[in-house]
Amino acid sequence: MEISALTKVGGLSQAFPTQETQGIQGAQGNPTVGFGKFLEEMVSKVNEQQGVADRSIQGLATGESKGLHEVMLAVEKASISFQMLTQVRNKAVEAYQEIMRMPV
Repeated sequence: MEISALTKVGGLSQAFPTQETQGIQGAQGNPTVGFGKFLEEMVSKVNEQQGVADRSIQGLATGESKGLHEVMLAVEKASISFQMLTQVRNKAVEAYQEIMRMPV
């Protein structure tokens, strides 16, 4: 299974709009590097969205932003991205554990 197929999951490109699959496709000789880069980019994007949500909350608290709906959208976007990242991590750990249970 090719790692770049993961980027075609519905909604993934919307959750991480600036993510490019060049690093993933360029590392076909070593899929571990490609998957590692994919995870690194996901963590970076989630962290970026958490920062945007925090700044929008601070803006609302200080009176700079008057749009509660914009703040709520930023917070929910960050929350959903974090939940997706957590599920990807859980599936990767589960796959690793399943491989380790296989008899040699």
